[in-house]
Amino acid sequence: MRGARNASRTSGRPRGPSVARGLLFAPFFLACGRPDAERIEAEPAPSVPAMDRLAPGELVAGDKKAFSLALPRDVKIDQALTDIVFASGPVSASDLANYVRARVREGTVNIGATATVFDRVKLVDDPARSLFVRIFPGPSGRGSRMEIRDVTTPLAPAMSSTAEQWRKFGLSPDGKLLDPEHLR
Repeated sequence: MRGARNASRTSGRPRGPSVARGLLFAPFFLACGRPDAERIEAEPAPSVPAMDRLAPGELVAGDKKAFSLALPRDVKIDQALTDIVFASGPVSASDLANYVRARVREGTVNIGATATVFDRVKLVDDPARSLFVRIFPGPSGRGSRMEIRDVTTPLAPAMSSTAEQWRKFGLSPDGKLLDPEHLR
């Protein structure tokens, strides 16, 4: 019985795939043997765009901005005032610090045990703006928080002469009061 079962397996094996392979490559082998035959060249595979992958810990810029600094996609603004913005997100503090480091220049960077501080740094996208950024871990070590302050020194209005500057403060060019009655 065993022999009959094995015989049926070997004798009943379909020969389709090997025959199909032979028929598929037959024109190629036949063309190779004849010198006057037209060579068949394979068409190049369509180019597939390379997938852009992020490195571990790399953050992507989002659509929210704090003083011209684009915040990462996962970071949200908690509070925004005229000269300070507080933001937080579910990203690590070191990844967030690396994100900011790539977008600023000049100034000083202090990496401490509890926070990373960027002091008087200028943005690559907006070099006229100067920022103070402090990044620290969130509560219970979950996520991170950041404080962004605009510390750009305001420009003094341009005045044409020294006399005009004295007049602005109510004095004559020799330092005397223009309107002494105004003090009383």
